Amino acid sequence: MPLKDLNYYSNKKDFAPVLLIGFNRPNHFYLTLKALCNNRFSDKTVLYISIDGPISEKDKKSQKSIFQYIKLAESYFANVLIIKNKINKGLAENITESISYVLKQHKKIIVVEDDLITSKLFLNFMNDALDFYEDKKKVWHINGHNVVSRKNKKDEIFLWRFMNCWGWGTWRDRWLNLEMNPDLVISSFSDDMIYKFNLDGTANFWDQVIQNANGDKKTWGIFWYATIFLNNGICVSPWFSYVKNIGFDGSGINCEKKIFKTKLQEINNSGKFNGLLNLVEDKNAFKFMQKKYRKPFLKVVIIKIIKKFFGIPVYEILKKFLTR
Repeated sequence: MPLKDLNYYSNKKDFAPVLLIGFNRPNHFYLTLKALCNNRFSDKTVLYISIDGPISEKDKKSQKSIFQYIKLAESYFANVLIIKNKINKGLAENITESISYVLKQHKKIIVVEDDLITSKLFLNFMNDALDFYEDKKKVWHINGHNVVSRKNKKDEIFLWRFMNCWGWGTWRDRWLNLEMNPDLVISSFSDDMIYKFNLDGTANFWDQVIQNANGDKKTWGIFWYATIFLNNGICVSPWFSYVKNIGFDGSGINCEKKIFKTKLQEINNSGKFNGLLNLVEDKNAFKFMQKKYRKPFLKVVIIKIIKKFFGIPVYEILKKFLTR
């Protein structure tokens, strides 16, 4: 890193706080926390850690390990503040309430869940992006993760409509608009808007809104995406991801084991943020990303077909066979 950049960061006083969400996965939590400790300028960052209330005795035991890891990491940050729920609020409520709590104290935030590994330059990238786009109200969300990692574009970003919540950031004035009422969201969308929301028919993110309305799911990220979409907001994404997800092992809430084996994603440890002033969706990037989201969507469709026509027992047998 050039000396002038080091001087910039050493004089910078308003680093965005990081909110780390944890619950009952001490091994995942340790790896996530360790990666944050290794981030450049973690020592200038206030770390909030939100732990939802335990459901079982096993959860209580797991959380004891988590708090031991927190003590070991305290010296790596400017300050460590813990938000601990006495009762279990559930993932969606705990995350949204914790974000709102932190944003009462700060104007911006970086959010990381306990199944994410961040690169050593994740905080650099996020703070640069949050600073650059803070007064550009068209931008609502900074993605730290991308499903692709294009090394030849390690210093480049693109703007598009889609929100990714695997390591991300936003500002208080945007977050205050969050709408979590499924019925209100549904009534605000036309068929054409749903088509665009689904990346022009590539995926079916809208189905998650319907599942929340029917009580089949209780998630939060889809409503943040819907809020951004309804306000004509846009999101910033790196071409070379600064984050990878290690949670697809069946251990997390709203996560099941991946059916197909995937190679661990390489993350960006040498990139530099370069902002874009043209605040419109990159059409070429959108077409490229459509192809990347089409395959996972087809996999979801195949899973639903197997469950519907062959039953869950057959699906479970196939899943075990394919994950061996």
